[in-house]
Parts: sequence; structure tokens; C-alpha cells
Amino acid sequence: MKVLFTSGGTEEPIDGVRRISNSSTGRTGAVLARYFADRGADVTLLRSERAVSPNSISSGTNKIPVAELTYTSYTDLHNALRNQLTIGDWDAVVHLAAVSDYTVDGVSVDGTAFPPGGPGKIGTGREVILRLKPTAKILDSLREWSRNKSVVVVGFKLTDDADDAHAEAQVNALFARGGVDYVVHNDLRDIDARHHHASIYGKGGILKKTKTKDDMAEGLFALLAGETT
Repeated sequence: MKVLFTSGGTEEPIDGVRRISNSSTGRTGAVLARYFADRGADVTLLRSERAVSPNSISSGTNKIPVAELTYTSYTDLHNALRNQLTIGDWDAVVHLAAVSDYTVDGVSVDGTAFPPGGPGKIGTGREVILRLKPTAKILDSLREWSRNKSVVVVGFKLTDDADDAHAEAQVNALFARGGVDYVVHNDLRDIDARHHHASIYGKGGILKKTKTKDDMAEGLFALLAGETT
């Protein structure tokens, strides 16, 4: 089974130093990639530069290295995913990366245009106005890009203090867009240092509820191994 994972969060440059990012550490993706690799899957992880590496996670003496590629911005991730899916024969893609809904389209410093992500640092005490533009949903394009049109696509949906009805509506919205086969839902209130409660959905509803990252990895591995054998 050949599986492509993404993890971590995109960073959108403002100047040569500052970036708009999010709180994703990439640890869940690292745990999943490590679990799959240790059970014989051919795994590549496309992670953000600051995300946790699966090769830093202890898994016994016979640890199989996970192939890693890194990205920084939305554009980097978009291009790397498209390239990997176009040239590789992937059985599944598990898309955990926290992708920015916006990228920086323009920067104004004291009324003067500044090139987004340009060299140098905007000085302190300046009035800075950012213009943001929406990004396209990468998840919706994964199967279209894939050389293997039967690729199994797993999306992730993170909510923040959502009730059950709202969470299910968010998951169903992903299925309605037609780009995923499975969705893993998790909520920030249910994630701490020891626990990571999540629900793995198929198109007909919840297939499995998990309590830790390891539980999630076990459930997804069993699901995808069954799909791809």
C-alpha cells in the first residue's frame, strides 16, 4: 500500500520575516505516517518545515524511515501535491495539513505598496494594511490530479467547540463536494496531550470513534488496507 500524507500548517509571507500561520504542529500526521510505515506501507509525508517529523517519533528498534518532503506556503503545498499525485501511483492520500483559506495579495505600509513576502522587514510603528485573497480548496482537486483515478482520499475536518449537529454538517459538506471517500472529524476541545478524540466517517455515517492518535492510526490503517488490497 502506497500512501501520501500531508501535515503541518501553511505559512503565508507578509515580509521577509513575518508570516500568517496557524497552530498546527503536524504531530497527528507524523504519528499516522509512522504507524503506517511500521506496518509495511510505502509512505511519503509532505509536511510543513516546522512540523513534527515522523522519524523523530520512537517506534522500537526496527523503525523504517519515512520519506519526507517539506513545504512552506499554500502555493508550495499545492504544487508539491499536484506533482506527487501526477507522477506517482498512490493508493491513498491522507490530507491532514491545515491549509490557509487566504493568502496575502497585497501589503500597504504607511500608504505605500510593499511586495508580499518581499525581502526585508517592515519597521515597527508603521501602519500596515493587508489585503487577503481566498485560496482554492486543495482537497477538492486531489483525485483530479492523481494519476490513479481510484486513489482513496481521506480528508480531515477540525472544528472548535462544535456541537454534534454542526460537526456532522461540516463533514457532510466535504462529502457533498465530491472529493473525499472518508473524513476524520476532530474538535479542538477534545484534543490534549494524552487524548485525541475523533470520528472516522464514511459516506453513510460514522465508521469508528477513536480516543487517541494511535487509535486513529489503527482505524485508518485497517480501513485503507482493506480498500487497497
